[in-house]
Amino acid sequence: MNKMHEDGAIQEDRKMRGQQGAAGVEREKIITALDRVTNRLMNLQRPENEEQLQALEGEAERRGYFARDFGMDVWDWPQGIGLYGLAKVGHYFGDDRFERYARPWMSARLQEGLPSWNINTTAPLLSLMELPEAEALSLEWADWLASGLPRTEEMGYQHVTTGATASEVTLHENEIWIDTLFMAILFTAKMGVKYNRTDWRDTSLHQLLLHIKYLYDRKTGLFFHGWNFTGRHNFSEAFWCRGNGWFTLGLPEYIDLMRPYLDEGTLLYLTQTFRSQSESLLKLQQESGLWPTLLDDSSSYTETSGSAAIAAGILFGVRRGLLPDEFVQPALRALEAVLERIGEDGVVSGVSAGTPIGKLREDYAQIVTAPMAYGQALTIALLGEALYRS
Repeated sequence: MNKMHEDGAIQEDRKMRGQQGAAGVEREKIITALDRVTNRLMNLQRPENEEQLQALEGEAERRGYFARDFGMDVWDWPQGIGLYGLAKVGHYFGDDRFERYARPWMSARLQEGLPSWNINTTAPLLSLMELPEAEALSLEWADWLASGLPRTEEMGYQHVTTGATASEVTLHENEIWIDTLFMAILFTAKMGVKYNRTDWRDTSLHQLLLHIKYLYDRKTGLFFHGWNFTGRHNFSEAFWCRGNGWFTLGLPEYIDLMRPYLDEGTLLYLTQTFRSQSESLLKLQQESGLWPTLLDDSSSYTETSGSAAIAAGILFGVRRGLLPDEFVQPALRALEAVLERIGEDGVVSGVSAGTPIGKLREDYAQIVTAPMAYGQALTIALLGEALYRS
């Protein structure tokens, strides 16, 4: 099925009410959930239990409470992934709700003043770069990634993040994190394709391969959260659900974008890595259809955003011919479980808050859950991929 046909099929969704869709779920139910989750994302507020989160015995940040992460009225990575989700909705339905939301959102953030430039604050531009108003900023930011961002050994994108205030940075000296694929590498590749910049495309590929080299675990087929070049270690060697989800969804997105520029050997390497990880993830899927926040620890809580990203990435991978059809049904089991976590108000529950690299594996299981923009957005990505199957 070619892309034009696919897009036309998705845009006919509202005319096809009542048909049975993915995994026996009514198509109408998927569309209703998609609208509900999207509307909540565009009106996402701070969590009702924020005072409780702030008072977590002096360890709020270790448990995932970062004030700037909540809602949509900030320029940082959770909101950037939120914009990614809204852009997906526009693609699925062929409407302009992303543009209608993103233009005033960007204007308000610019009026407030941009935060420090770092890996995470790059995320909003992954989608905003499609707006003419964001062109100059996107080009400037891409240049900064190429020449201004601190590098690790082997010239990796050092995982610099926002510091104690929006204008400060935390350097994470000589560290690379799996999050970077979605936060900055995809943007680098997308800018390289849009502006025909071979240097930016080559940089994105180098960063992707370097992250695979140091974060992929050959024994399990899963990805560690981070790598420290100085200490030569993967921190607590945790297999974090959402971290693996960044890769499961981000890699087929990357391949789809960069396929015309990848030689056959590189394409085969990336595809085989994606399949290996997907096979390993399916072995760890819980009876509920979801994945635990520590993938190899079934006693840790099942986490919605990572599960949605994994299932969406697998469905996208099958649709683009990177995975065989046998991977579809497990992903659709996850869809049914995620649908059960969408409230009548559109809030996606069971989403872990911002997650720094844990000193101990157990730290990941202690991260609080709260409504998050990326939880809404990754659920949108899954629901949209489910429409392609129905």
